Amino acid sequence: MAALFGLGVDEANAIGTLVAALAALLVVAGAIRAWYRRTLGRRRDRYGRLARLGTGAQLGFFVAVLGEPPAMRRVVVKEDYREFLVPDDPRFDEGLEETQYAYVERRFTESIFIDRDFYVQTITDDDETVLAFSVTVRHHRFRPVFELPPKIGWRERRRWRKRTGEAFMPLFRVRLGQTRFSELDRGASDEQTGHHFKASLGARSFGYSEDHYYGNPGYYQTYVFTASSAAGVPDGIGHLGGAIEEAGGGEWPDPNRSDQPDWDQMPKAQAFRRQAAVTTFTVLSLGLSVENYPATFGPHGDEVRTLP
Repeated sequence: MAALFGLGVDEANAIGTLVAALAALLVVAGAIRAWYRRTLGRRRDRYGRLARLGTGAQLGFFVAVLGEPPAMRRVVVKEDYREFLVPDDPRFDEGLEETQYAYVERRFTESIFIDRDFYVQTITDDDETVLAFSVTVRHHRFRPVFELPPKIGWRERRRWRKRTGEAFMPLFRVRLGQTRFSELDRGASDEQTGHHFKASLGARSFGYSEDHYYGNPGYYQTYVFTASSAAGVPDGIGHLGGAIEEAGGGEWPDPNRSDQPDWDQMPKAQAFRRQAAVTTFTVLSLGLSVENYPATFGPHGDEVRTLP
């Protein structure tokens, strides 16, 4: 072989030794990289993995990105799924001018991935397409950031300032476990962000969720921010019961009620928002609305308390 390439025996041996040394270096580099991801760089690696998740992907993609299959999986039946009716639907009443809906039964699959620093919940259809996903923090030192649009570089920011005359501001930027609900307002009006919430408070579990919709800039997706018992007890929890009492129930504003107070008459709800941090980030695709969500946003505290 050495003669075929015009190489002497010594030269061929030297090249063989070099190739073997390079191969050994690659093996060592791979081992160091794997060790770094398991130890010092573990959280940075997890931040990168979570940043790759998105609706519309297959459940198998989530398995590949997160590195292991879901620890929990169950079928969820939504018996009162509200379905929008189009004119060619036989259930559509042509004599009515308003938007029409029908309530039907629909099945989803909820899967929960468990990492020592976080939970990932997915809601999928029969084709295992991810219609929605949630990320919930478990450890106070694990604080992933989610923002929209995704973080852009200084060149894009410079172009934005040149085009608009203003500094670039994302629609939201949330660091789980740190960002308070009141910070979601970003100085914008209620019409843009709103304070619509759903809340619950039980003997062992609680939850508070706000949904925000940003239209086209938000890719026509709905973003839900939650504090729940799956992530521990937040600051301001003492105000949650008062917020529910102020609202007269677990939802404000409730579209089925007209006797609820205005936002400026709800000091306990405002206090809770100022003190409690967002611990779960949820994204719903265009094909799934908040009212049709078949589970809690992120895992329920009792669902995961038996797993480490």
